[in-house]
Amino acid sequence: MKFIHVFFGFLFFWTFSISAQQQTISGTVVDEKGNPLAGVNILLKGSFTGTSSNQEGKFSLNKITSQDLLVFSFLGYLPVEKKAENKMKIILKEDAQMLNEVVVTTQKRTQSNIEVPIAVSALSGDNLLKLNIQQLDELSEYIPGMQMQLQSPNNPGYVIRGVTSDDGDSRSQPRVSVFQDGVSISRSRGSVVELYDLERIEVVKGPQGTLFGRGAEIGALHIVRQKPVNKLSAELMAGYGSHNQKLATGYINTPLIKNKLLNRFAFNYNDRDGFIKNLSGGDLNGKSVWSFRNSTRLFGGENTIADLVLDYQYDNYPGTSFKNGQYAPTGGDTDPNSMADLEQGENLYIKRHLGGTLLSINHRFNGNWELSSISGFRAFDSDESFDADGTAAPILWVSEKAKGKQFSQEFRFNYDNKDNFSGFLGASYFYENGSQEVPMRINEQSLYPTYISPVLKNMLTQQFSATGLPAEQITAISDMLFPDTPPLTNGKPNYVTNISDIRTILEQVFSAQMGMPLKLEQIFAQLPAETQKQLIGTIDLLSNHPINAYHEEGYKNTGINTATEFFADGTYKITPNLGITAGIRLSYENQKGSYEAKASEQPSIFGLLMNQSPNLLNPVSDGKITASKDYFSYVGRLVMNYMFDRNNIYASVSRGRRPGVVYVLPAKTTYLQPEIIWSYEAGIKGNILNSRLNYDLTAYYYDWNHFQTTSLTTVEGSLTPQYLSNDAGKAHSFGIETGLRYRLLPQLSIFSNYAYIDGEFADKDEDGNPQEYAGNRFRLTPKHTFSAGIDATIALKGKQTIFLRPSYSYKSKVYFEDDNTELLSQEGYGIFNYTAGIGFKMNKNLYGEISTYGKNVLNKKFIIDAGNSGNTIGMPTFIGGSPSQFGVQFKIGF
Repeated sequence: MKFIHVFFGFLFFWTFSISAQQQTISGTVVDEKGNPLAGVNILLKGSFTGTSSNQEGKFSLNKITSQDLLVFSFLGYLPVEKKAENKMKIILKEDAQMLNEVVVTTQKRTQSNIEVPIAVSALSGDNLLKLNIQQLDELSEYIPGMQMQLQSPNNPGYVIRGVTSDDGDSRSQPRVSVFQDGVSISRSRGSVVELYDLERIEVVKGPQGTLFGRGAEIGALHIVRQKPVNKLSAELMAGYGSHNQKLATGYINTPLIKNKLLNRFAFNYNDRDGFIKNLSGGDLNGKSVWSFRNSTRLFGGENTIADLVLDYQYDNYPGTSFKNGQYAPTGGDTDPNSMADLEQGENLYIKRHLGGTLLSINHRFNGNWELSSISGFRAFDSDESFDADGTAAPILWVSEKAKGKQFSQEFRFNYDNKDNFSGFLGASYFYENGSQEVPMRINEQSLYPTYISPVLKNMLTQQFSATGLPAEQITAISDMLFPDTPPLTNGKPNYVTNISDIRTILEQVFSAQMGMPLKLEQIFAQLPAETQKQLIGTIDLLSNHPINAYHEEGYKNTGINTATEFFADGTYKITPNLGITAGIRLSYENQKGSYEAKASEQPSIFGLLMNQSPNLLNPVSDGKITASKDYFSYVGRLVMNYMFDRNNIYASVSRGRRPGVVYVLPAKTTYLQPEIIWSYEAGIKGNILNSRLNYDLTAYYYDWNHFQTTSLTTVEGSLTPQYLSNDAGKAHSFGIETGLRYRLLPQLSIFSNYAYIDGEFADKDEDGNPQEYAGNRFRLTPKHTFSAGIDATIALKGKQTIFLRPSYSYKSKVYFEDDNTELLSQEGYGIFNYTAGIGFKMNKNLYGEISTYGKNVLNKKFIIDAGNSGNTIGMPTFIGGSPSQFGVQFKIGF
């Protein structure tokens, strides 16, 4: 009998156990406010069995017993362990240690910026709003090692750790990748977007080709936009400020079908008058932009999410003040920050259409494997009209019409065994077709005094030297034939309608000297017959020749680029604290470039004389000239890091690459070799002092081969030099970056950043030959940058808060060209900004804010660029920086 009782007891226990193993456990994960948390990792402790919560915070696990222990973990929250039970409700509390950290996806998976073993600076959407950052160039003040030059939305310059990416030529390739939600928007003329309704901005420094593609030779800027969430909410912010600035931005988030289909519509409007008055009409350096975005999220069950994002931006700016540094406007001066007189007046502008479509699909197969697909289409069409000489004289009026279309597709598998290995592998395809058309209108009567006359004077002086005349006499004759006439006098243009009667003047001078009438043939009788014929022919061609009042010419270049890439990257934890990361990207590229310049319909006598061409500035081509080249390449990285508490020590070596350039001109086609960089970097970052101090410190050394730069180059068939890409040989740089954020009190924190960059060209190239720019600093690169600020938020009675956020930033001297000309430089300067205001809650859901802001509060005068197109005709121009701006803003939302 006892045996029977034991048998049936065992049978009952065994049956119960089998039943328990077959249970399905479900539940919900929320934060302390009751908001559902999506993406929470739920693991059966001691195993790799697990799942993640969906957008409602819900989860379910099969074959779990009530005796099993589940671990709930989510970045930014304290983990929770709890025995399994049905209909669980898990509340996660924020991890105080991570209050100063930003969640990023730099390594294609969700991590804290501290956990990423590379130099990454991230600003959350909340921080962007607190600092009142509204456009890309304002990021420079808060991200060490990054500079952003923004002449206009059509002319940006990205500088990371001393290396500039700003070429608008459609045949060139970027050094800095600009991404938006995982899609490259790196082409210069289509990369400037408005900053509104953002989740965060990540700036990743150093060669990042493995993570961000072939264009990330020196780093990447990743803009992550807000996506729809599963609740009804909206916000509107409106403002008014200096220079008649009008600002409105906001969003509305709507669950169309709860837990299935969500939508978010966001918009931005920013308009202000130019801060440079133009005496010829209108104003300059203003802004006017409309932008819209609609994001739709679809849930295809618990494991699939699809996002469709449509965006459009229209820029309609007044022209840029390229102000001449030699000739002042009437009643003015040459200060780039004061009024200008650019002769085309209101015909100067920047108009740009920019838009795109993004389709992102993420499917989770299980707790370990995910598949991501990112499809992107982008297009831009820009038209900029600018006065290249920067004066009231009609010397050189230029337009730039740039167009581009691109399509990209990426498939990526992510794997995470929830223990000691995580990584991704995938493939991508990229196609772009771009063009740049540059019409030029020249009044040769106005160009003659400033550029053509000195060129003719030099040419004939050299020819006269063959006559054996004394140098003093040759100089006197040349001054008589080509008197120095400024292009402007008191701001008014001077015109030369005819060339001097050179033959008559020379015959009169020599006849008077010899005391008898002489003809040119007699004067130059001692010259060899061919030399005499050439000299007299030139004189007769020029003598008393009329000069064109209008001459138009131009050129067009195109670039068609395709790239197929395969990539893989993974992190293996040797111990729970020690990890090693390795990645590689293989690329096959086809680059096709073209050039076309037609003969001017108003032939220039000077072009015919000196270039044997009807054009002055652009070599005439025989139709459209095309060339192409294929490239195979690799980039990669190897990183070792050690995590202790919330601190990360890391060291890395990586290889970066800028694609080669196919540069087509009638005289020859240049194939620039790819620019190669080897990077060596080490750093430490983390949270200490009970998470009150967030810090990072990085040191790096870069070594380049075939450093590509842009410089004024003599071009066959052009009267003037042109800015062309060329191989500057070897270069190197060393730098240090550091950042601190210290929370003095829960309501008060301070921050500071510092960067040191010693970037210069090597004395000799890889063959041991002296280099043209030996010892020169990289353009647009300050040796020292520094910023500091305070964030004070004080709670008042009645659910109100007041805040004050002042900040100061400084950058040392920069050169605007690699030849380091002192004229084309800006001495060091600092800028003070602030935001201040009051926030309030009107009820449980409704909130508002009233604030005031000041930018460049002390009205520091500086320039953001120098040289420009005017430098090609000996008339460098300068662009003034933004003066002080003040304004008020009002925000309301629910």
